[in-house]
Formats: sequence, C-alpha cells, structure tokens
Amino acid sequence: MTTTPTSADAATTPLVEIRDLSVTFTTAAGVVEAVKNASLTIYPGQSVAIVGESGSGKSTTAHAIINLLPGTGKISGGSIRFDGRELVGASKKDIVNLRGKEIGLVPQDPMSNLNPVWRIGFQIKEALTANGVDSKRRRRQLADGITAAEAAEAAERANPDDDLYLGLAAKTALLDKLRASGVAADVVTRADTDLRVGSTTRRETAAILKGLGVADGDALAAEHVVGASTTDRVAGLLAEAGLADAVRRARQYPHEFSGGMRQRALIAMGLAATPKLLIADEPTSALDVTVQKKILDHLETLTSELGTAVLFITHDLGLAAERAEHLVVMYKGEVVESGPSRQILKDPQHPYTRRLVAAAPSLASRRIQSAHAAGVESEELLAHAASGDERTGGDIAVEVKDLTKVFKIRGSRPGASTDFTAVDNISFQLPKGTTLALVGESGSGKSTAANMVLGLLEPTRGTVEFDGVDITTLKGKDAFEFRRRIQPVFQNPYGSLDPMFSIYRSIEEPLRLHKVGDAKSRETRVRELLDMVALPASMMRRFPNELSGGQRQRIAVARALALKPDVLVLDEAVSALDVLVQAQVLTLLNDLQAQLGVSYLFITHDLAVVRQIADEVAVMQSGKIVEKGPTDTIFDSPTQDYTKELLAAIPGASLEIGYSVPSA
Repeated sequence: MTTTPTSADAATTPLVEIRDLSVTFTTAAGVVEAVKNASLTIYPGQSVAIVGESGSGKSTTAHAIINLLPGTGKISGGSIRFDGRELVGASKKDIVNLRGKEIGLVPQDPMSNLNPVWRIGFQIKEALTANGVDSKRRRRQLADGITAAEAAEAAERANPDDDLYLGLAAKTALLDKLRASGVAADVVTRADTDLRVGSTTRRETAAILKGLGVADGDALAAEHVVGASTTDRVAGLLAEAGLADAVRRARQYPHEFSGGMRQRALIAMGLAATPKLLIADEPTSALDVTVQKKILDHLETLTSELGTAVLFITHDLGLAAERAEHLVVMYKGEVVESGPSRQILKDPQHPYTRRLVAAAPSLASRRIQSAHAAGVESEELLAHAASGDERTGGDIAVEVKDLTKVFKIRGSRPGASTDFTAVDNISFQLPKGTTLALVGESGSGKSTAANMVLGLLEPTRGTVEFDGVDITTLKGKDAFEFRRRIQPVFQNPYGSLDPMFSIYRSIEEPLRLHKVGDAKSRETRVRELLDMVALPASMMRRFPNELSGGQRQRIAVARALALKPDVLVLDEAVSALDVLVQAQVLTLLNDLQAQLGVSYLFITHDLAVVRQIADEVAVMQSGKIVEKGPTDTIFDSPTQDYTKELLAAIPGASLEIGYSVPSA
C-alpha cells in the first residue's frame, strides 16, 4: 500500500538545508574564512532573514546556495541541500539550471545589476526565455493545505484555458467591443485599469467584466483571452511588481526609472519563473520608506500567492523582525543566534544580537515613541542630548526664502520643452548648532533643495542666505571660503569617491586644496578622521573598489568633516550603512554638533533616523513643504495625511516593544 504525502509532510521537509557551511577567499595576505560552520533551514513558503553588519558573511552564505561567489570565493566545507538535492559539488550545468527557474535573486544595487543600454522589457524577457517559461498561461501552484494528488485532481476538473493571460492586442479589441456595444465610458475606463496585459487571466477577466455589470463577461473573456506573448508577459510581471503603465515602462531604459522602479523591475525578474526560493539581498535598503513598504507588501503578496520561500539579507533588524518569521544573526562569518523573529527581538541572547537590537534606528524610533507616550525621556533621543536652549536658540546658519527651481524637460519634438517645477516656493531656517531634516519620497525635491543650499544649482527664484549673505552673490575667494564652511555627504557611496584615488588621497584632497597644514599634519588629520568613523588607519592605502558600501560612505563622511565645516548637508548619508555603523555615525554627528556647534541639513527618507537626530522636520511632497515643526510634534500629532503615511511606513512601526534599551 502506498501513501500520498500530505501537505503537513511537505511543510516539515526543508526546502533549503545548510549544514556546517564554510566559505573561503584567497587574498594576497592568505586565505580568509568568510563563513565558518554556518547552518540554517528554510521550509517551503517560509520567510527567513539573515541579519548582520557588512562582512558578517550573510550575502556570502546566500550566494553560496547558487554558487555566485565573487572572485576567489569557494565552498571549503559543509553541505547545501535544495529540495532534496546536494548542491555542494554539483555540476555547473545543474547549478545554472537552478538559477532563475527554481531559485530567484533580487540583488542589492539595481543600477549596477541592470544593463544601461538594454530596455527594461528586453532584460525581463531574457529571464523568461532563458528559463523556458510559458508566457501564455499562469503556472499552477500547489495550494496550502492540500496534497499533490488533490491538486492534480483539481487541475483535471478545471479548464486549463482559464489560466491563459490577456494579451495587449486582445485587450484593445475587447475594450473596442465594449465601446461599440454601448457600455458606459466610465465602465470601459475601469475595465482598462483593472485588466492588466500579461497578468490578468481569462477567469479573472470574466470576473472583472461581470463585476462591472457586463452581462456577457464569460463569453467576451473566452473570445478575447487566448494567451499572451512573451512581450505581453513582461508587462504583466512589471504590473504585478507594482508599476503603473507597465506596457510603456517596459520600453524604457534603466536611467529613466527611479530607484524604487528599478528595484521593482529586479523583483519582477527574480519572480519571472515562479521560483521555489527567492533570495532578496538588501532589496529595499536605499528606498523611501513608503516605496519600501509598498514593495515589501507586494513581494509578500506575490510570494504567498506563488508559495515561494524568501531568504532576506538585511542589516535592518526592525525590517527583518516585521517581515520574516525566522531570524538568523551572523557575526564574523558565524551564526550566533537563530530563532523566531519576535522572540529574538524581545529576548536577544547573544551580546552581538543585543547590540543590533539596541542600534537599529527603526527599533530605536519605536522605543523613543514608547518612552514619549509613557512620559519618560529616552536616552536614545540624540537631538535633545543637549539642553533645548543650546540646540534650538541663537543665530541662523542658513535661511532659505521662497526657493524655487524649474527644470526644462525635453519634449517629444526637436526644440520642444516643458517646465518641471522640482522645488516650489519653499522657505525654512537652519539655526546654528541644530539639525533640520528634510524628508519626503524620491522626487519630492529635497535633494534639489540641498543642491541649491550647497550652491551646486542656481535657483530659478528665491534666495539661500549663509550667515546672512546671499550665496549667489559670492565670487572668487568668498565663494571658495563658502565651500570650506559648508560640506556635502552625498547619497551614493559608489559614485562619491574617485576610483583612481587612494582613501588617503580622497580624504586629504580638501585639506590640500584649502592649504591646511603641511603633509605631516594632514596625514595626522586623516588618521584622526578615520578613527572618528571607526575605520583603521591601514585603510589609507586602499582604494574604493576594495571597500564595502558602508565603508565607502564612512570615508565620504570623514572627507566632509576634514575642513571642520560650519554646516554639513547630509543627503541620505547613512541610508547605506549597517545599523551599528549608523548608530556610530549618528552619535559621532551628535557629539561633533555639541562640541563644535556645527549645523546639519539632513536629507533623508528614513524617519526612524530623523526621530533620533533631528530638532525640526520639514516634510516635502511634490516640491512643496507640506508640514514643518519640532520633531516631537511631527511624530506625535501629524496634520497631513502624507506625513501620517510616511510615519506608518517606518520599518517595525507595527511592532509592540517597550522603551528600555537591551544591554550589550
């Protein structure tokens, strides 16, 4: 007698089983053990997060599963089993067959992982073609709670044509037929919105039409929905990843997408072949909190519908605890703690895990809010570490009055253009020794405003006054002195450092240009700055390509501090850093502000960081400041729906935690 495996059996059979994994890299200094005896298990449909700082081995562990180790990396020991198959020692052909088809990957940096000279649609089509995906119809999945035999029986009873996708030409013909048959214009418009090319099936099309009151919905769906082309399916994948107007977007190039849109394209690519496992390597680390929430919500929906297991790689413990069922904490190549996410969050056992819980801005923000609600002054509230009189009174460092920036956007015809108002009549003051945070989504105008404050963009209207002087009137030596007194830290650590300069030369350059000290004193200053940002002096001899993203950003911060400026403009300066390094840099910035009276214009999408460091907050939307006030007021009593949406999107906002900080 044979027994059919039940779903319970399937649920207790691991999809991924890693045991005692070791990975080494060969360097000029010898063999480096990047991962040491790591073990973890992922079950079908489960979400697991590996958390840890840069260099902890989390990405290396994930990439070892699909044998995508960079450079000299190799698996030196242990076992990796996927769906019952041993992958360590498997042939290259077998591993390549797994990639995309059974194991999808969403890499960290979307700009460097999309080919800039290929259209987005072509790159997704390549993923479909390479994995032999049938683009005509939806792939059937094993639903939760039923056996494989029950699923097969249900499939036999169902009409397979119900899973055919709607094509572009068919959608056009269907809408034309609705108009010709006298269907109301608003109904046709709703049908146009609800019917997604390459994503909506025949069954769904019939349901949508009947829901809109179209009597012969079944017949119309059967007549028009006959399967999608690969091009149609590309648009469907982009629509499923949350991109509006997907047919047009598929024809665009990566540079025409925002960071969030590029990340959605990579998610579409990773899920194109409906894999059993999706590896998401820092999938939203540099995105706005609202975009991050939408993408993660959508990713969660897609993976639950497809029954896909997800392995998150992240440094944000708040995000990991909110999104993953199980946490794996890695430190120096070893798994130091593993267990249910909420349990680890409430009762971390390992000292390193306790440090992570204490340092994560998203969790710190929740603790500050909990303390504020309880009438307790939180020790994590950096912005009020000094007295209110010291931090919020006194002279004005920067004053922005009625600032506007209009760009000319190229039109569809040669010589034609349209005006785009990126910054629309904004005003604010930055008192000396305080921090003002400009927050908002990508495209809200905050970085454009920062560039005008820095004198890198000329305003269309309005003024920027520094120490009471309009910066557009500064010339020659005065302009050069202004550059010394206001310094930027830009968002992209990959683009803000010259790849041909050593780290020493990158940090020393502003000192040399401004003729500060001699060679020996400049070297001493570089060593001090490296120590300030928690990097060893030996880093001076290295080049940017030898550093992680977090290390590069720390170098950018050190370079900005070299001239001891009066004002720092920090454009997403800590968004790419590990939570421990974020905590170090934020504490450093706070200490420097207390010691030197330096002022910060903090440009960010991360309101969790804002909660810790900012004295005042200005919320930007579509080029305008829609809300402005003290940080406590903005967080406790926001008046605008947009501000409420930003606050609700902070990772970990739904977590119920107290206000006490875990002791290390």
